[in-house]
Amino acid sequence: MLVKLSNKTRQISKRRLAPIYLLGCMGLFTLTANVQAADVQVDNAQVANGQVAKAQTITLSKLQQQLAEHRLVRGDFTQTRTMEMFSQPLVSQGQFLLTQQQGLLWQQTAPFPVKLTLTADKLSQQFGDQPAQVMSASDNPMVFYFSHVFLSLFKGDTSQLMEQFDLTLSEQGNGWQLVLVPTSAPLNAVFRDITINGDQHINQLRLNEVRGDNTLIDFSHQRTTPAALSAEEQRAFQL
Repeated sequence: MLVKLSNKTRQISKRRLAPIYLLGCMGLFTLTANVQAADVQVDNAQVANGQVAKAQTITLSKLQQQLAEHRLVRGDFTQTRTMEMFSQPLVSQGQFLLTQQQGLLWQQTAPFPVKLTLTADKLSQQFGDQPAQVMSASDNPMVFYFSHVFLSLFKGDTSQLMEQFDLTLSEQGNGWQLVLVPTSAPLNAVFRDITINGDQHINQLRLNEVRGDNTLIDFSHQRTTPAALSAEEQRAFQL
C-alpha cells in the first residue's frame, strides 16, 4: 500500500515526528494474527533415554488468545533509540495505557514530558504545558498508516498483518519470540525487521531500520488492573 504525502505532511518537524514514530511502534504491544505452528524440538538426549517430554506447540493463534484476554494493559516503558548521527543513545521513560476500545495513551515523563493519545480516527500530542495538537488521518496519512497497521493487530485484523509481514514464531526460554520481516512498501522501506519478546505480556520490542538506526523498548510492571478507566483517562481519549 503506497501513501501519498501532502506538502503539509512533509513539513512536520523532527520534534513532532519522534513521538509520533514511537506511538506507531507501540501499537505492536498487543499483536494478534494467524500463522503456521512452530514446533518445539524435543531434546535428543531425552529421546535416547526414553524420557521424551511431552512436545508442545506454540502458535500465533494461541498467542493471540493469550494476549486477547487482556482488554486493558497498563505499565511502564523505557525506550532506547540508537541513531548513527548521535554518539550516545537517546533514552526516554514513562507510562502507557492500551485498551481495545479506546486506543493508546503514551505518557513520556523523561527527559521531558510528552503526552500522546491515539484513537481510531484522531491523534493528539502535547508537549509539557503547551496546548495539545490534534490531527486526523487526512492531516497526516503516513502517520496514521503506520499507527493503524500496528493497532489493527490488537483489534484482530489479521489480513493486513499477513499482507505486510513474513512471520517467524519460536519458543524462547519460558516465553516466546516473534520476528516480523516487512514484505511491502512503505514498511519495508523503513524497517529491516521487528522482534517482539514476551511471556504473559510483551516485554520487549526491537525495531531495526533499513538505514541502520534501531529502537529498543522495554516494558515493565504490566498490569490489567484497575480494569476501568479513571475520569482523567476517559477525558484523554475524548479527542
